[in-house]
Amino acid sequence: MKLTESRIKEIILEEIAKISEQEEEKLGSIRTSSSERAKGLRQGAADVSKEQGIDPKEYGIMQQFDQILKDLASITDIKTGQPLAVLNPVFKKLTSLKDKLNKAQK
Repeated sequence: MKLTESRIKEIILEEIAKISEQEEEKLGSIRTSSSERAKGLRQGAADVSKEQGIDPKEYGIMQQFDQILKDLASITDIKTGQPLAVLNPVFKKLTSLKDKLNKAQK
């Protein structure tokens, strides 16, 4: 198979897009100030009544994750060391599962 200049450019662009997607999905790559988080929580609280397909047990699971992360953050630095070593694989698996399920829906 002969590679043309246009095909090489296309391959390079595809690889750059993959790298960009991977960087966006890296745990800890997003920074949020306390005021931005507060604003997001207020907006999230307002949106809860509009959400569909999430039952009380699922809300409970989300609340448990949020609480354990808050507790860990108050005890230690969750962006380094052992907490990050535990969180990274969980984040990657959940992100992969989300992507897989999104593709299956399409």
